[in-house]
Amino acid sequence: MEHAVVLAGGSGTRFWPESRTSRSKQFLDLTGGGPMIRETLDRLRPVVPSERLWIVAGRKDAPHLSPGALGLPKRNILLEPDGRNTAPAVALAAAVIARRDPDAVILATPADHAIGDVRAFRTVIRKGLRLARDTGRFVTLGVPPTHPSTGYGYIERGKPFPGRVKGAFAVARFTEKPDLATARRFLRSGRFDWNSGVFLFRADTFADRLSRFLPEVDRRIRDALRGGEKGFDRRLSEAYRRMPSISIDYGILEKEQGTLVLPADMGWSDLGTWRSLHEFLGEKGGNVTFGDVILADCRNTLVRTDGGLVAVLGMEDTVVVRCGDAVLVCPRSRSEDVKGIVGEIRRRYPALA
Repeated sequence: MEHAVVLAGGSGTRFWPESRTSRSKQFLDLTGGGPMIRETLDRLRPVVPSERLWIVAGRKDAPHLSPGALGLPKRNILLEPDGRNTAPAVALAAAVIARRDPDAVILATPADHAIGDVRAFRTVIRKGLRLARDTGRFVTLGVPPTHPSTGYGYIERGKPFPGRVKGAFAVARFTEKPDLATARRFLRSGRFDWNSGVFLFRADTFADRLSRFLPEVDRRIRDALRGGEKGFDRRLSEAYRRMPSISIDYGILEKEQGTLVLPADMGWSDLGTWRSLHEFLGEKGGNVTFGDVILADCRNTLVRTDGGLVAVLGMEDTVVVRCGDAVLVCPRSRSEDVKGIVGEIRRRYPALA
């Protein structure tokens, strides 16, 4: 059967002051459609029923993970004691799923991405699940690039892959975030897609590759799952203390031969910064506002407030965010740098971080 794992372990510090230690990005309502994690689950439900939807998140985020509010069985919410990147998170979920459904085909997706064309998303997900089941290969979704981004990883398409599921390509290589000149070259070539971070696989395929490429993660996860529910949290904490922090891309996919990519034109954004949120929601040059906001003579500006009036006059290419007892003001072009200033906030004003 088909299962979907929603990876909700990130922090999203670039979305400070709305994203804080006590409430990570995936629990924010950034687009107006509700918390990001709930939007992700709702996109998946027509493809995978709620009883086969899973969440992997940190224990610190348990207050935001009400099974009733999310529409999931309590047992489908898996809590990690510490963040160890995506490989251990997926390994934990895949091992739990395989115990209940050894023939499972699994989709893994971040909890905090935005999709503009939900119908296209569901269509390509269905294709990807069939492709993973039929071939026993890892399948990734590649997003056709719209500009030479240096903030995304890239996938180079190789030869078209034959079979009953049309439109797939062999992966020639993965490339981490390139410099601008390289990104421009990738865009001109027409052979590269952005790496969406969404991938699909059979449970038995994943178990085999995990044991081959990441034996330490494999061994620790299996040790934690031995012995049933009694003492599980303690065993998992011990396993995570001894486990490397590594991404699924670096730990498995970049080492795997035969990975496939499905190009997915679905209006995707990873919503990594206030600038990318503005670009996802607004037209070029337009303003985007949330809450009680007055703008006068402003252009290409994002303003959000969760309480009280914010008035902005004569600003261009600017981000203004008021949340509780903190305010951020920065040029749109410096949205990436918010992560850096949060480090200073943690040092000087830890209660506001």
